[in-house]
Formats: sequence, C-alpha cells, structure tokens
Amino acid sequence: MKKLLVLLFLPMSAIADECTDLTRLELTDATIQEVELVQEPAPHCKARGFIGGKIGFSLWLPLDWNGRFVMGGAGGFVRPEDNQAITFSAGSVLTSGYATASSDTGHQGHGLDNSWGLNNLEAIVNYGHLGMHRTVVTAKQAIEAHYDRAPEKSFFVGCSNGGRQALHEAQRYPSDFDGIVAGAPALDFTGVASAFVAITQAMYPDHDSLSSPLVTKQDRALLRSAIENQCDQLDGLPDGILHDPTACTFDPASLQCSDGPAEDCLSAAKVAAIKTVYDGPRDSRRSLHAGFPFGAENIDANGWGSWLTGGNNFPPSAAYAFGMGTMRNFALHDASWSYENYNWENYRSDTAALAPVLNAENADLSAFRDQGGKLLLFHGWADVALSGHMTTDYVDNVYGVDSSARDDVRLFMMPGVLHCFGGPGPSLVDWLNAIETWHDSGTAPDQLAAAYPERDGARTICAWPQKARYTSGNPDSPDSYVCE
Repeated sequence: MKKLLVLLFLPMSAIADECTDLTRLELTDATIQEVELVQEPAPHCKARGFIGGKIGFSLWLPLDWNGRFVMGGAGGFVRPEDNQAITFSAGSVLTSGYATASSDTGHQGHGLDNSWGLNNLEAIVNYGHLGMHRTVVTAKQAIEAHYDRAPEKSFFVGCSNGGRQALHEAQRYPSDFDGIVAGAPALDFTGVASAFVAITQAMYPDHDSLSSPLVTKQDRALLRSAIENQCDQLDGLPDGILHDPTACTFDPASLQCSDGPAEDCLSAAKVAAIKTVYDGPRDSRRSLHAGFPFGAENIDANGWGSWLTGGNNFPPSAAYAFGMGTMRNFALHDASWSYENYNWENYRSDTAALAPVLNAENADLSAFRDQGGKLLLFHGWADVALSGHMTTDYVDNVYGVDSSARDDVRLFMMPGVLHCFGGPGPSLVDWLNAIETWHDSGTAPDQLAAAYPERDGARTICAWPQKARYTSGNPDSPDSYVCE
C-alpha cells in the first residue's frame, strides 16, 4: 500500500517508467519484450516475454501488491494469455492485489488446435508440464526483482487442462506452490482421448460424413427425460439435478425400440452409441478409461451437444477435436489418421510414449504435502467433457496410498455442474479464497457453499467421499443440506 501511495503522487510518466523497468530485469534464460501500464480493473504493469525463445508468458503486476502470487492454468490445447486465475475470479485477483501470470506452454494456437505438436516432441513436453513449470520459476524471479521481495505465498488455480497442469505441479514440482486448486483435471489425458475417439466413432460411424450425429437433439431429450423420471426423486428433491448420479441405475437399453422406429424409442445403434458414453472405451482385456456419469444429455452449450454429439460445423464436436488431435499430432504423428477400423488392441501401445508426459496420475503426493502444500480439487457431476469418475478414482487412490492425505487433499463434487462451471447446479465458489483460507488457517474445509451464477441461492457441497443430503426447507439455502 505504501508503494501505491507513493506512486499516486507521481506523474503518469513516472509510473509508466516503473513498468518499463521490467524490460531491464535480468532473468534466467528469459526476456521481457513488451510492457504497458494498464488501469483496469486495477492499476498494474502488464508484461510479455519469452523463456528459452519459445515459451511465451505474461505477467500482471499490480501497483498495490498484496505480497502473494497466483498462477493461472490454461484450458484445452492452450491459447496465449489464457489465465484461469483471472477468468475464475472475474478479474478480482487484480483488484485484490495478487501478482499473476500465464503461459502459452511453448506454442501459439487455438484452444482446439494442436497441430503444432506434429513431429515436435519438444513442444509436447513443454505443453505436458515443463512449459508451465519454467513460467512459474520465471514469474517468481521477475516478481522478486520488481518488488524487491519474493512472494510470501504462491497459489495455482486451473480447470480442465489447467487442472491437469495443477496436478503436474503438485506431483512433479512440489515446491512451486503452497496451495493448488485443480478443477475437473484432465489427469488421464490419454484415457480421455480414448473416450473422445470412441464416442466420435459411435456418433459419426462414417468418418467421411460429419454433418449430423447418429444421436440427435430429440434423442437426447428423450434420454434425459427417462433418466430424470427414474432417478431425480432418489435424492428427495425433484429438481432436474442428480445429487448422486452413481445411485442412478438407469439402463439406456430400456429405450430401445422393439417394433421399429418410433418417437418414444431409439434404434439399437443409437442405444449402443449412448452406452459408449456411459460405459467408456475398452480393449478386449480391460477398460481404457472411465465412462461418464449421467448428466447434461439434453444440454447443448457445454453439454452433450457441444462436447459429445455436435453437428453442423467443423470440428463436429469438441470430442472430435481433442480426440483426433491427440491421436494425429501427439501420439501417431500422422495428420491423415482416421478412426475408421481402428484396432483398439493397439491403443495402449500407441499412446505408451505419450502417457508419462501428459498424464498426471501419481497418487503419492508426499513431497508436496511434506512442504505444507494443500491441494483442493473440484469436479462437476454433470461434466461431459471430463468424467467425474476419473477424479474420484484419483483421490481415492491418493487416500489409499496414505490415509492421512485427507489432511492436505480435498475433493468437492458438484451436483448438476457442467465442465468447470455452469449447468442446473450451483457452480460459483471462490476457489482461491478457499485454498488461501485453508493454507493460512491450517483447517481443511469439510463443506463449502456453491452459488448460482445467474440467480440468487446457494447449496452445500461436501468433501469427498461425503455427499450433501437435502433435509428440508428452501432447496437453495445451504442450511437445507447435511454432509454425510
């Protein structure tokens, strides 16, 4: 605050010089190439540069620094300046005075495009984990040089691929952060790709015809209605939200037509395609990845419509983009590869070299925990981009390695929430505040309140494996739920 008060009495040219000084910092194998003074949402120096000539990074350094650093993860195949710490806080990390940074992890591209990985193993390793770690090291060095003191605490906030990056930080680079938030992490990256390719095969059986999916919007509405009719009452609150989709035993085969096509039933091929979503891909011996819980069948944006079925554009679905991109540009390095007649017996060998680079499945977090690290995970039960089962399985494995890990690792499953945010369930939680409060106080959260993004009300979410049970009263009041 003292520094800000001093700056307030300086002319703007002097404050701008404060930012310009960033270009003269001596950083290890990194240079800052451009800076600017930005006034909104709070006065800060914005800097951009490169590490090793390839890894692009950006820094946001508030004039009124609170002494702490938060790194933002990046989704998908990573686009420049995708800072999820800023996105998930609606910019409040800057108004609250945090220094923050982002990384392009070594390439420039769209979040659905990974063509930069074709025959470029260095780029894949940078994307996998190294580019983020190097950016963290550089950001901390720049912060200390700029403010004349190191951050007193450092945090990470990421979701999806950003959640995968978060877990790599905890597993590979345990001294980088004091507290980490990993939302809907793509921790089994190669497994996720297998699910996306298998679902695309089922939804678009003719790989040369990608204009219309086998399972239509009307089919999805019929499917969701049947699921809710059977399972929505199980939690005692008929509201279109399955509080525990694992308790639902709905069988898609119950919708299969017995006497030819009809509006209230589905063909055998459509039922088989739907079951691919819930069952997950397999080879002849074992599962290749977890299936998806019931959820978001009738939702277009961020639901089945955009992620799994798609149609009427290219790529036809996000599953197609990520699945095909992973196989073509990361695993096989064959830009013409097609899923037609793919032999799933080869999948594990086809991705064997890729898995150690991208996957973040190490359940031994002792090195991170021994340094006082806290890991907070969250995942929407209605997420149809990344299966919630993948995250619950991982946390169960962490607790299985060391039961005391629950002191430092907590997972919150969010009923009715889609990928990272949105959906019929409440999806707003101040995750940075939650991890910071936990680390500062030493008290692990047993429950949190999740609010709705576009209306009043909130509900209780519980630390895994506990689940929220509705008792009585206003369903949009956290007091109406107990964790058990």
